[in-house]
Amino acid sequence: MTPRRLLPYLLIFLVLAGVYAGLRWRQEQQVAQQEQAKKVFQVKETEISGFSLNRGAAEISLAKQDKVWNLTAPLHTKADQTVVDNLLVTLARLRMERDLGAHQDLKTFGLAKPALVVKFTAQGRPHQLAVGAKVPGDQAYYALRDQDPQLFMISVGSKDSLDRPLLALRDKTLLTFILSEAKGLRIKSGNTAVDLEKTGPRTWLWVGRPDVKVRGDRVEKLLREIHLARIRDFVQGSPPNNQTLGLAPGKRLEITVKTAAGNHILFLGAKKDDTVYARQGADGPLILVDATLPETINKTLNSLEDRRLWSGAIPEVSRVVWGPPGQVWTARKDKDLWKITGPNQAATQLPAARLELALWNFQKLEGAPVKAPGGAPGGAPAFVLDLFNQSDKPVFHLEEIGAVGQNTLKVLTRTGETPVVALIPQTAFRQWQEEMHRLTVSAEKPGPAAGKGQAAPGAKP
Repeated sequence: MTPRRLLPYLLIFLVLAGVYAGLRWRQEQQVAQQEQAKKVFQVKETEISGFSLNRGAAEISLAKQDKVWNLTAPLHTKADQTVVDNLLVTLARLRMERDLGAHQDLKTFGLAKPALVVKFTAQGRPHQLAVGAKVPGDQAYYALRDQDPQLFMISVGSKDSLDRPLLALRDKTLLTFILSEAKGLRIKSGNTAVDLEKTGPRTWLWVGRPDVKVRGDRVEKLLREIHLARIRDFVQGSPPNNQTLGLAPGKRLEITVKTAAGNHILFLGAKKDDTVYARQGADGPLILVDATLPETINKTLNSLEDRRLWSGAIPEVSRVVWGPPGQVWTARKDKDLWKITGPNQAATQLPAARLELALWNFQKLEGAPVKAPGGAPGGAPAFVLDLFNQSDKPVFHLEEIGAVGQNTLKVLTRTGETPVVALIPQTAFRQWQEEMHRLTVSAEKPGPAAGKGQAAPGAKP
């Protein structure tokens, strides 16, 4: 068929395509118009500058100032920004589930005295939503907007999203500090105080105890716990005195987070069910927080001292030697692999993550230092471990000296020049040794022709 004969068909196709596109556009416009018509209020959530929730004589009012929502009644305090934002989205996108037309007898629909009235201002214009009784079947609520007599229904979910109690609207941040700006942490219990000072990105100093090496990772984890902690509830009415609540000086647990912007203080007191009483500083409101917070703080205090046998940087290790003397294995890092050789020239290679995971598990081993005996321990060690850096300089040495009882091992370690003798759990150390052994089970001995340019039996080309 010649191009001239195809031209009429092409024109027909283009006309039909245009008609189809026009119909689709018209249908989409109609759907959009219908959805827009179902919207209760023609506003956007960003246009709302203030609103109130009225339940009879009780009123909760909020106002936006400098992009921050604050409660203005029945008290003046910061609001929970996330909860407020979700409420405003619900209000701006509220849709009619069904239009019931004009009705005069509002009492029948629970709208003579609405259970909930939401009043708000958008672009300077006041609006109002009155929510009445539930529709038979409990799937929706009767509602009215502004002064419009048209009765309609809104979903149960929409009503529940709008009908928020005061507790839900209050800001429940426990301490408002920026985590990265924390430069000090003070924890005082009774007459005992622990002062910690940040000395580097991940290092902390125990003020007054320079001889104690601090687990910086545990201090950082505790700060994250405090930063993420939230208020469970606000105690209303006239509470008992601080002595009864465990918040009196000398009885309370005091936490002070130090930042460049100032100190953030929290007092924790007596337990109440699964919470504890607390105050944000001496003049803060009486609140309840999870009882797990003081438990976490006390647990961290008891484990602040860094008793790890080795706490160096794993990425800096480029050679590892381990095993009984005379039968050691040697692993050398080559890009993303560790090449391992052992007794009788057995050899294998593993992905870098395998051996580095074993080193990471070794870092979990903690020991209790004991007074070093005079001179070096006698006899050959049962097991040795040596770590070398990228310049092939030793960064850590370990020797297994022997068992102490049934559950403890004595080891000698050296990170710098001074050796340290420590007691470690035998089970944990044996489990780590077994992990290192599994790294070598795939090692194969070279065949008779090895060393002459031929591959060992079973080796991959």
